[in-house]
Amino acid sequence: MKTTKLFASVFMAMAVAFSACTNVNDPENEGSSEQLPFTETFETGIGTFTTQSVSGDQVWAFDAIGKYMKVSGYISATQTNVANEDWLISPEIDLKDVTAAKLTFDYVTRYFANLSTEATVWVSENYVDGLPATASWTQLTTPAFKNASSWDLVPSGEISLTAYAGKKIKVAFKYVSTDAKAGTWEVKNFKVEVGEAEVIETVDPVGEGAEAAPYNVAAAIQNQSGLKWVSGYIVGYVWSGTQTSYVFSADSCTQATNILIADTKTETNPDNCMAVQLPSGAIRAGLNLVDVKANLGKSVKLYGSLEAYFAKPGIKSVSYYELEGGSSGGNKPADTSDAILTESFLANQGAFTIVDVTLPEGGTYVWKWDSYKFMKASAYIANANKASEGWLISPTMNLTGKTSVNLSFEHTGKYFTANKLTEQVVLVSSNYSDGAPSTASWTTLTIPAWPTGNDWNFVNSGNISLSAVEGQSNVRIAFKYSSTTAGAATWEIRNVLVK
Repeated sequence: MKTTKLFASVFMAMAVAFSACTNVNDPENEGSSEQLPFTETFETGIGTFTTQSVSGDQVWAFDAIGKYMKVSGYISATQTNVANEDWLISPEIDLKDVTAAKLTFDYVTRYFANLSTEATVWVSENYVDGLPATASWTQLTTPAFKNASSWDLVPSGEISLTAYAGKKIKVAFKYVSTDAKAGTWEVKNFKVEVGEAEVIETVDPVGEGAEAAPYNVAAAIQNQSGLKWVSGYIVGYVWSGTQTSYVFSADSCTQATNILIADTKTETNPDNCMAVQLPSGAIRAGLNLVDVKANLGKSVKLYGSLEAYFAKPGIKSVSYYELEGGSSGGNKPADTSDAILTESFLANQGAFTIVDVTLPEGGTYVWKWDSYKFMKASAYIANANKASEGWLISPTMNLTGKTSVNLSFEHTGKYFTANKLTEQVVLVSSNYSDGAPSTASWTTLTIPAWPTGNDWNFVNSGNISLSAVEGQSNVRIAFKYSSTTAGAATWEIRNVLVK
């Protein structure tokens, strides 16, 4: 009797022990899930995250110096962009016992062509491992990322995960680059915790940067590259003294060189604004808040270069504006659709070549690219005029079958002499093939409009007919600069257009 009871007791104990150790019939306990709050700082490595490379050789990797995860399709050694798709994927996060959850992280994004599609965050309820395409993913709504002007990490803001309360999920950072543009994304301090996200209302980025569909400020902040059209409301200005201040008023404005624009009239958060550089002349006169305080709150459409200004996304080199009420100023950019050749000289001399026939004594150039974003010719060296001759020559254009083709450009300058029509000249050739310009035949073209020579304001040349070379397949245009010891002008060229 005692033996039977002992055997039964041992059997029951073994059964209980076996039942407590197995999860074969308990799918809720399959695998391991991270409980809330779940934090991964990436301070010492990738942690329990995993990476998946869909395409390209560049991948998410731990940066031991910055102590974050980083991905970039840009190869600095060769200055090339590489097409990639790469995912950084969290471990499974358990939200089954919560009714609200939120995600935050710190990040920096720079040099992206389109952040809204190239740097995104996704969530899956059924991803296990392998390529992301093996599971279903939903893109999370995040505050708009910005192409930063520095490498300082910034907070993402709170991102709601409440739609997935009661479930187990994985979160992924999806990076995309192309061979035309490859941004860099750095991520740190990933955190999922209980609570409802405080979602700050933001304006969605819209527009294409074109005259008919300008970027709004949110889109312009995201896409800091190139000459584009941007629209917004004038909300203040930036004061730069011992420190930079953002002033959302016009009452005591003393800064005529810039304005702030935003997507709403009442915006007072500098992160949602963009500083606009106002070059001297018509742009500054028409838009500054020192002289025209009534501009505060008005809508404005601008054309300029999207780039950092006051260490934040901004717009510089504005050449044209249209203000609420009908006023406008500057040189409206020509329509470049169907252009045969267009070159702004925004970043460098482009495909144009420089041929120095005679360098000025003591000088190393005649033509050069200027960081103010134009090509510049001058032979004034060491406080003296020097004799020189330099050519700025376009790439080859094929005008076969083309009619009514015109050239136009913007130019400015000072110190023109009485001989400017022979010292600063535009020419065209259909038989030039590199080397000395004297090896080809050139036809001098007439420039309809010239700058005043009294200031540095750019003017449009007007349309210049290329009828002399229509139908030719090897057409080049050239800007020829020459000077003498009696006079050396300064000539600046930008926004060359042939159409």
